[in-house]
Amino acid sequence: MITKKEIVAIVVLYNPDSQVYKTIAGYKGLVNRVILVDNSSKNNRELFKDLSYVKYIPLLDNLGIAYALNKGIKESYEKYILTMDQDSNISASLINSYLSFFNKWDREDVGALTCQYNTDRNPSKSKTGFEEIKLSMQSGTLFKRSTFKKIGYFNESLFLDVVDYEYFLRMEKANLKLIRLNFAVLDHQPAITKVLKLGPIKLKYGIAAPIRYYYQARNLLWTAKKYKNNKLYFLLVIKWLKIVLLFNNKKIYLHAFNKGIKDANHNRLGK
Repeated sequence: MITKKEIVAIVVLYNPDSQVYKTIAGYKGLVNRVILVDNSSKNNRELFKDLSYVKYIPLLDNLGIAYALNKGIKESYEKYILTMDQDSNISASLINSYLSFFNKWDREDVGALTCQYNTDRNPSKSKTGFEEIKLSMQSGTLFKRSTFKKIGYFNESLFLDVVDYEYFLRMEKANLKLIRLNFAVLDHQPAITKVLKLGPIKLKYGIAAPIRYYYQARNLLWTAKKYKNNKLYFLLVIKWLKIVLLFNNKKIYLHAFNKGIKDANHNRLGK
């Protein structure tokens, strides 16, 4: 019988504030431990000092999400690893859904469980059943430790963005399944949401700093080529169209995007 005592949550931090503290405080009783790996340039240990179930690891530099996740995984021992961003909120129902599945349906070829994501741009509600999928986000996904032992850790050369997609494609190549529980829902708030009004229609879309579009373009193209994945090529085109049709400062964003494409074609990765 698998219990919460066998789950560790690895949370990657970047310049955390009081709201992040409240999010981490909400982990109490849901998992065995929480390991915070902080990509900030300063030590934020004082912010979390009263949370006894937390292990805080300051990196004192932004070494990337993949490095931070890998650091937390290597510092833990639990059989199951829940990876999280600081802007996602877990719940008892999410953890119980994962435990229920593994206690009833676990197989050696299941590498990780994931969920539906409820955002302000794409609201999601709990549904019945579960299904095998190819791609998901790492935040809110529950990995088996055996998965990392079999295929290795997250690719640190990607630094930011597409780290999760690359890992899930590597899982698929190793015949390890990614299962989405449709009744498990995670509240997630990625990037900044903008609203474009087209008459009675409101189009919501995300926007981030130009450097993120460099990493997204570079890593999407590099990963698409490596795994011959058409969906990632499609996402790359959508990212480009979004800049062209919706963004202000198109020149700045397109410069970053095109630099990412060039670096991907020359296998120039890293920070």
